[in-house]
Amino acid sequence: MSSMSQTVQVTLRLPKDMYERVTQAALIEQQQVEDLLRTLIAEGLEAHTTVRELLEHVSEDYRARLAHEGKLQQSSDAVLQELRDLREQTARKLYPR
Repeated sequence: MSSMSQTVQVTLRLPKDMYERVTQAALIEQQQVEDLLRTLIAEGLEAHTTVRELLEHVSEDYRARLAHEGKLQQSSDAVLQELRDLREQTARKLYPR
């Protein structure tokens, strides 16, 4: 089933400067404004999904590392304190007084 066979009409309010940017881009790309908006929305959704998936993957890796180190049940305050301590140790090594 084609995604174009099932469509929904949407009314959208945009700031005037944004609409002008879209119309200018549509002229340059020789597209209808509606077609360009459809493309921009689809690309934006894809980028959003990609970022969300990336963050979920990083979170899974971090949880796995914490589990491997036996720190998965550690409170967030304890994790932050450990990170602060590591930052201080690194700063002392790199910038001795």
